[in-house]
Amino acid sequence: PTYNLFITGLADEYKEFLGKPVEDYADSYVSTLLYSASPIAGDAMVAINIWMEVTHSLHSAYEACKSSILSADRSVDGRQLVEPQVAARFIDEAAAYWIGDGQSTGSSSKGHLLYALTEIISEEYGERSNSQSTINTRIIDLLQQAKNHIAISRSCTSSTDSHLKLRNIIDEIIPLMAVPLLRSLLHAMKQNDAERVKLYAIAVLPLFAKCNPSTYLELKNDLIDNTLLSTEKNYVYSRIITLYDCLGIDCHLIGKLIGDDFAYKCEDGSKVKSLAGYRYVAEQDVVSSAAKIDTEIRLLEIYINNGMEHFSDDIETLFGLAYERYRFGNGNLNGEGSLSRLAKDVRRDIVPSFPQFRRYFKNDENYADKLIVDAFEAGGIFNKATANYRKRVILFTSKYMVTHMAILQKLYNAVKSCKDGNVDEGITNLDIAAAYYTGSFEGTEDGGSFDGSLNFFLARRMCIYFDTCSQSNNALINERMISLFYSAQGELDTKACVPLERTVKQIDNALLIPLIQGTLFAAWQNSYYFNNNILIPSTQEFLPEGYVLAQSILPIIANVDVEAAKYISGVMVDDFPFPTRDKVSKHAVVFDAVKRALTKMDGVDCKQIGSIGGQGFCPGDSDPTSPSSRLTLSSIVI
Repeated sequence: PTYNLFITGLADEYKEFLGKPVEDYADSYVSTLLYSASPIAGDAMVAINIWMEVTHSLHSAYEACKSSILSADRSVDGRQLVEPQVAARFIDEAAAYWIGDGQSTGSSSKGHLLYALTEIISEEYGERSNSQSTINTRIIDLLQQAKNHIAISRSCTSSTDSHLKLRNIIDEIIPLMAVPLLRSLLHAMKQNDAERVKLYAIAVLPLFAKCNPSTYLELKNDLIDNTLLSTEKNYVYSRIITLYDCLGIDCHLIGKLIGDDFAYKCEDGSKVKSLAGYRYVAEQDVVSSAAKIDTEIRLLEIYINNGMEHFSDDIETLFGLAYERYRFGNGNLNGEGSLSRLAKDVRRDIVPSFPQFRRYFKNDENYADKLIVDAFEAGGIFNKATANYRKRVILFTSKYMVTHMAILQKLYNAVKSCKDGNVDEGITNLDIAAAYYTGSFEGTEDGGSFDGSLNFFLARRMCIYFDTCSQSNNALINERMISLFYSAQGELDTKACVPLERTVKQIDNALLIPLIQGTLFAAWQNSYYFNNNILIPSTQEFLPEGYVLAQSILPIIANVDVEAAKYISGVMVDDFPFPTRDKVSKHAVVFDAVKRALTKMDGVDCKQIGSIGGQGFCPGDSDPTSPSSRLTLSSIVI
């Protein structure tokens, strides 16, 4: 998994790094240094090659543990090992690569590998030279914990989740392994050592490829693709710090560089209790963890993309890696554990509209999970679907369908908590709902950023097309949502449970606006392209998106107008992934059905939908089937 982050983080538009296949990034960079007789070639081998080998050994230990039900004599990573020895042997390998030969405990002079590097750089951060550094102490302790767990669990055979407990330990080790590299990067920046800045940027920055996209690309441009200018140093430093929380580290762990000349001081961005401008009240760790649902979805995208773009001969293995992440997560989504558990949470019955979803999907209460699992396994309608279609359905279903019901569940739990007299629990549920709506990529500033990927960003994306943006370029519906969340905060604080229930219902209705807009937009785009025979790759993006978005609102529409739901499904769902041109080009049918249904959906204001291409969705607005409503290329180009 870690290697996949580096492939994604370092690849250019040609899927290369330094003019060679990005899969060989370490060899390409170190070879360049050796050919030029660079004095930092040895440091690069340690920080890049050996560091990744440690992570590979750790991940191999997990794979061996997970596969422990296999027969005793078996091959793992090409080596024949006896069953009980396999996972433990890989942990020993990781320790050997980290420590090396001839290393004295706590010594920065007797040793040559990552342990020694950690000791050397720790002294620059004020740790005493006559004792083992804090980071090395923690890493060695965790390696021992990993070995103990393997022994106690009889190589992960004592319970069905033994391998997951091992993975939790490994997931704690890898961010700690990044600390000496980050410290070395900051030290090189302080010294204005451009060569080492690039070295350590290559060694550690790709770990942040799963985080805020624009911030990562900005750092890659400044530190890897180009030479750092001293005048930019403080700004670059500030941008690095904003990504700490995504990796699970903080300013305290990194420490303070002795005599640093950074005007910008390290302050953890995670300490700001804000989600796209919404100031939450609940415990930071809980809300921040929930907001990282977008990071989990981003990891699915990274793994599958790498299978499609870099390892096409082994694409199903990468789908499998993403599927495992979907099923088990990182054990940190507010205790929910994974996207899969969110999608199948048995507590969703508290949501008033959940029975409508269960009924629409033929009594399948795990409707979203089924879509995702079928796409992962190429089952059902995905049997002959392209990898691209499968990927997009997985991502869109996670972003829109899974989060939609998860938000509602937390909102109605907040109402229940209020009635039970548990205000703190109610506040936590409310703020987690907000986290599932915005995600972490939106940042803390009012209005969010352009890096989001969940419903908050969908609303911003759609407001451009439906003329529903505010003067501050946020979606009007987002501003209404934030206002309603604040109202709910106040009502919980005063234990005003009846008004709270009304506010939650208003949020419930408001959540439908971007989903309806997204469904209409996808129908509109598909109709234009198919009617005009413009079959370019970007066209197909809207077929999977429309397929998912339509199903996120069809249960609600079917509850008030069965015929309208059938019309929408006929155009956007029934023949996916191989729709006929005749059906998929009938956006007017979808427009008319939505317009009809909106008149029967209590609490959903048709005016909040806006209009697209001059076509509104309130009674009396222009008829979507009229000649004046025809689409033109100029009407859809941004």
